Amino acid sequence: MHLYTRVLLLAVTLFTVNGVPRFGEDDALEQVLFRMVEGQMESRALSPAGQACSNNYVNATTKNSEKLANATNACEDAANSTIVSNNKNSNATVITIRNQLLALEQNLQLCRNETDSARFLNCTVSTFDKNLQLLDTSNSMAYQTQSQFASNATVVEATRSNCISAAVSDAKVQGIQAANDFDSCVAKIPSQREITQKQDPKEQKPVQQQQQQQQQQQQQQQQQQQQQQQQQQQQQQLASGVQNLPMNN
Repeated sequence: MHLYTRVLLLAVTLFTVNGVPRFGEDDALEQVLFRMVEGQMESRALSPAGQACSNNYVNATTKNSEKLANATNACEDAANSTIVSNNKNSNATVITIRNQLLALEQNLQLCRNETDSARFLNCTVSTFDKNLQLLDTSNSMAYQTQSQFASNATVVEATRSNCISAAVSDAKVQGIQAANDFDSCVAKIPSQREITQKQDPKEQKPVQQQQQQQQQQQQQQQQQQQQQQQQQQQQQQLASGVQNLPMNN
């Protein structure tokens, strides 16, 4: 069950990486992640020494996948936070534009309410420059805000992509390092086995002494059993001799 869980975690990580924008050398990362999953499936057939190497590899790749997931999440969170901040600034500008257009409408309505022709003309002339300024500034601010929307979106996407690319590159390096460490660990197993077989005789003495003590104890137990059997035989012979004695009338 633990093996299945690890394989599932790495598979999810792999598909998560496939969901982000494509970068230059993502294929190498996918090969590393597939190798992680393959290593999980093959670990059950390893020797105890190989299993230790596999456990270290599994721990390293699990941490690497978790680090990659956390890093990409941080990239997404930073991008979303920037979008929210940009929207607040843009919305503040939009509110200013709305207020200026409202002031323009009020000025125009004020002049339209004048029924006297002379007053209507005077109102139109007196508010023309102000209305023109409101209209011009509102138009300029609208163009700037619209351009800022597009520019912000481009900057956010570029920052997000660079952030994820850096996280993927780091995960790729860590994954390759974990695979190399695993290969190195497995390659050392035969030499470690030979070293164990060629232990110093001094180190083997305690084992030999224990074996000798066990043999002595077994011999003593056998001697005790033989003595007990001899005593039983003597008692049986003595009892048989007593029974064979002639009876006096």
